[in-house]
Amino acid sequence: MLDEFIRYSALQRDQAPLATLLIYLKRKGGYVQLNQIWRDNGPTGGGPFWNQTTLMNKLDKLERMGVVSMERRILPSPRDEAKKKTNTFYRISPETPFYPHIFGMLKIYREEPDRYSSELVDKPLDHLSDLAGRGASGDPQVGRELDVAMELLGEVFSVRRDEVMRMIKERMAKKGMIRDHRKQLPENAPQETDTRPNRARSAAKRASKPLQKKERAGDNCQQHQDPRQETS
Repeated sequence: MLDEFIRYSALQRDQAPLATLLIYLKRKGGYVQLNQIWRDNGPTGGGPFWNQTTLMNKLDKLERMGVVSMERRILPSPRDEAKKKTNTFYRISPETPFYPHIFGMLKIYREEPDRYSSELVDKPLDHLSDLAGRGASGDPQVGRELDVAMELLGEVFSVRRDEVMRMIKERMAKKGMIRDHRKQLPENAPQETDTRPNRARSAAKRASKPLQKKERAGDNCQQHQDPRQETS
């Protein structure tokens, strides 16, 4: 598969459309309907494909090589539910040696202090084939997709791995993807050592109320008995 993909890449006068299609399918994750692929990658969506025939030829070739898998589904027509229509779906095959390295065709750069963008590297398909070949041969410099992405970040910003991890964590925290689970008390909240005596005093007050009622009841009985003793 790798050799066939390399030969096919060499025939591409412009590698960007095919590389963009692979990155698009990888970002989508699962099966994507052909009509959706065309809308997002055609002229309407500002994509690199100017006619649907070229897009179909790319997808058919990738399917024959085993890079993508195709599935046909019979779904109700959006205009008439009584009618059935066959729809075609595509997705990246996770079993291919290219799958963990597809995002390696992107280089990341900083536009603003807190904004990052990406663009294709030069000859992205050749770069993808190189990453896949090194990964298949057991090159220790090429690992999982996360390791490749962190390596790219380190190269772009000239920082160590621990600094890359800190940058990712700060970015995720600002987006609300992660948070500190330790609950902070308000500034005016009493401390635990202060609340315990209050609870004890409250419990003592509640316990003393029945006693006070009994004492008042006893006093009332004595007051009612005194007049009877005088009359006798």
